[in-house]
Amino acid sequence: MIIYTNISPVTKAYTNINHIYYLKKQNPKKVYLCVWDNFVFEHPVFEKGLDHTTNKVQKLQENIEILEKLMDHLNLDYKIIYLSEAMDRFLKNSEYSQILHKILSRFKIQDLEKGTEIDYIPFNQISFSKINYIIADYLIAMYLPELFPELCSTAPNHYLTSERFKVFHKKIDDYLSTSYSKYKPPKPVFVKRVPVIIHPEKEEIPSIEMSQEKIKRIVEEHFKDKKISDIEINDLFEVFREVLGKLEKPKTKKQIADLISKHFYDYFSKIQEIVQKENAKERTKSLFISEKQEFEKKIKPLNSIKLQILSYCNGNNTSLDISRKTEIKLSTISTYFNYLKKQGLITNSRKPKRTVDNIVINLKDMV
Repeated sequence: MIIYTNISPVTKAYTNINHIYYLKKQNPKKVYLCVWDNFVFEHPVFEKGLDHTTNKVQKLQENIEILEKLMDHLNLDYKIIYLSEAMDRFLKNSEYSQILHKILSRFKIQDLEKGTEIDYIPFNQISFSKINYIIADYLIAMYLPELFPELCSTAPNHYLTSERFKVFHKKIDDYLSTSYSKYKPPKPVFVKRVPVIIHPEKEEIPSIEMSQEKIKRIVEEHFKDKKISDIEINDLFEVFREVLGKLEKPKTKKQIADLISKHFYDYFSKIQEIVQKENAKERTKSLFISEKQEFEKKIKPLNSIKLQILSYCNGNNTSLDISRKTEIKLSTISTYFNYLKKQGLITNSRKPKRTVDNIVINLKDMV
């Protein structure tokens, strides 16, 4: 089983952590995880969580690192891609872009109203941009070998997603069944029965960086104006048991906020213990070239000397180290360092590191 899935780490929320455990249950041979960075950067909760010492990219990487370490702990063989890059590659292909817009044109507001009938999914809070991402993401999974040939040679055959995708799946596949493609759409696998405990006004979900008191306030607001369902409590405790094992359940309504917030806090503490033992692995980065102007600027000037220097830019070598190892003059190394930094191919540090390990040239769309 080769699985493609997506995740939106706005915070280090339990819903994302549970997604990784559900992924492991499928016993995949290979996983392609798409991080929805576009959506995260647009989300007001993510924006609110930033401070003057952390920029958006750093904060997103912190949230992803927890999930990466958890996947390493669970021995998942995975590759990470980012929706921003995937969308860029996808939309530069005129055929794929046309398919996306034809599918979008088939949906009406009344079709989306069906989403409100799905248990636990706060469908009314889904933005129009997210609807676009939901549909594009499924098509990206289908065409992954052509979009990311440096990472994927075989198309994913399963697509792990939330139950909200049921609202979109039939119309997408109805259209795809009438259009020729050498790739088959992946089979959806739905993450089921995961209650979303969310603050109704602030849209906050219990997350690993929160205090027990803050989690309790979210739980209290979530249950404040709604009838407490035994099914929802049972399903939430199934999420807890995945990490904590057997647990005490609340016996009265008064116990709910205290006990659930305690279990949330213990759940996150256990996850912290797990990930602290793991070292995040280096991930392959790639540069996608699909326009002649990009090629002329970034690829054509890469002569054999620059490529040789790049190969030694692994974060361990200074310009003097590389000069000694390559027997290239130090002045030449320094000149080429400046060029490679200007092109964004190495970091601006005393021991520079490559920002990309693969360069992919898309000849099909080259103008």
